[in-house]
Amino acid sequence: MSAVDFHQILGVAPDASAAEIKRAYKRLAMRWHPDRNADPQAHVQFRLVREAFEHLSRNPDDAGDDTDARDEPAPESPPKPPPKSRKPKGEDRRQEVFVDLIQAARGATVTVTVAGRVDCGECEGSGQRSYGRTSMCSHCHGSGRLRLDGGLKPCPHCSGKGFTTDTRCPSCEGRGWNPADRQLAVSIPPAMLPGEELRVAGQGGPAPANGEPGDLYLTLKALPHALFRLEKHDVHVKVPVSIFRLLAGGTIEVPTLTGVREVLLNEGASNSEIRVPEAGFPGRGRRKAGDLLVHLETQPIQFLGKEQKAMLEMAEELLQSQLHTQSPTLAQWSKALDAYR
Repeated sequence: MSAVDFHQILGVAPDASAAEIKRAYKRLAMRWHPDRNADPQAHVQFRLVREAFEHLSRNPDDAGDDTDARDEPAPESPPKPPPKSRKPKGEDRRQEVFVDLIQAARGATVTVTVAGRVDCGECEGSGQRSYGRTSMCSHCHGSGRLRLDGGLKPCPHCSGKGFTTDTRCPSCEGRGWNPADRQLAVSIPPAMLPGEELRVAGQGGPAPANGEPGDLYLTLKALPHALFRLEKHDVHVKVPVSIFRLLAGGTIEVPTLTGVREVLLNEGASNSEIRVPEAGFPGRGRRKAGDLLVHLETQPIQFLGKEQKAMLEMAEELLQSQLHTQSPTLAQWSKALDAYR
């Protein structure tokens, strides 16, 4: 084989650079590799591409010179083991599965409806029926001939017979199968974030002959939750509190994805948000847990009872006697009023 032939095999010019030769080889090797190409000639084409690359790569600068290449045989490459045969595989399928944040955080078993198929019972999967249904050809109206190109010729739709025979199975319309949905119980692992994908082996498209079925890939989608809102890894929750608790401080009960827990509220807290580290969406692998952000919503009092009013009056009197230490702003205002009188 001449050097010009080698260039033609790789589809490069005689003065192609080593980089161009290498790129052409990679592209053609991917195309003709027997593991990727089912063509019976793939083995032959792949061997030719490899031989061309090995020849042109020995001395790229002289790749265009074919004087020595005619007489010098290409060295035989060591025999390679035959490629490992792979079973044909059915198509992979993808669909969404909806869970709420609690299920995503704690893990759950959900039922997934998967589109499937079963062999037609009428034709036993052949798509054909044992008898045909004959009808007059609608194109030639039974004559078997049509006027074409200025003369009468056999009708191409019925092959000149004047009638057609439909042997398709009416139950499956010739497919050989009928649709049949199936139910799968799928285990969702804990701490799986919405948007992540879960692979269910062997539950995709049907297996081809002597092959294996494809896989099913489920993308997790979160349903709206009545209490929680997820932002990245952080969980937000609104908690109503009374004005008394906000002033007095103490502990409040806060819902989390793993249950109810107590959170400390500082007395007289001016910030309406409390961040609880690592109490948000749980971590998984190298991903750390998110935070829980508690948004306090102060609830107004509809009315005060006599005892509550008396206690508040007492608290106000105590406050007035200790303004300089408890509320410097009110103390300055009181002083300003005294000066204005």
